[in-house]
Amino acid sequence: MRRTHYTILLLLLFTLVIIPGCSIQKLAIRSTGSVLDASFEALMAEDDLELAKTAIESDLKILEGFLNIDSSNKELLLLAAQGFASYALGFVEDEDPARAVKLYERSRRYASRWLIAEADIDLYAITNLTEFEAAVAELDDEDVPGVFWMANSWASILNLSLENVEAISQFPKVETMMDYVVKNNEEYYYGGVHLFFGSYFGARPKMLGGDLDRAKKHFARQRELVEFPFLLCDLFEVRFVHLQELDEEASRAKLNYILNFDLDKAPEIRLINKIAQKKAAHLLDNLDDYL
Repeated sequence: MRRTHYTILLLLLFTLVIIPGCSIQKLAIRSTGSVLDASFEALMAEDDLELAKTAIESDLKILEGFLNIDSSNKELLLLAAQGFASYALGFVEDEDPARAVKLYERSRRYASRWLIAEADIDLYAITNLTEFEAAVAELDDEDVPGVFWMANSWASILNLSLENVEAISQFPKVETMMDYVVKNNEEYYYGGVHLFFGSYFGARPKMLGGDLDRAKKHFARQRELVEFPFLLCDLFEVRFVHLQELDEEASRAKLNYILNFDLDKAPEIRLINKIAQKKAAHLLDNLDDYL
């Protein structure tokens, strides 16, 4: 059953290839909403990382094929933005940071295109910070998805490019976007904006605005917003709070909690929690590098 959504998408792609006429192809693509939703739900419930990795890789290329035909399809653009960011975080970042940056750049590009289609604004083209802040302030609640995924991917690019002074100078734009998400829909994507701010305030030195107490409050707020355990919150709290405090005992205890968590307690997000377990194992194996 878990391969059914993939088979349907392949059949649809084959159909699009043999059907002439751009408008007919677009109509076929736009009729796939329920299939894509079912695909996403099946993938999120997956606990086999290899199967999930293969499915995501295939689905991302299918999405890009669809977008070559229907370039302003907002549903596909958002799925591509989320998909490339999630794939980079779950399967690439720890092993190949340089490749992860390229994948996050794709995610940011698709999120930017979503905002152009949804709100008729190209945030990435605005270089002046004051003008950027003013443009973000004009957005409304419906623009949250594009802003979140653009900022999420942008932040990931910057975190993997800290040796680049020019990259670091872009953080105020990301913070502006995430402030907007907090104000307009802090619950979006499992309260993910609070994972950003928890990591943001936890990772920065005090002289640059770092604040471990603020970081802890954001991680606590994420837990308040989500009714089931979201293990990435625990993982990021280890990385950006406990390890910043050089608290080895708390770090090991929370990493072991993640590793021993029963994924069936949150079946809707088995994949996200399984990825958190994979990353927790990697962090535990390399904990001495942080202490």
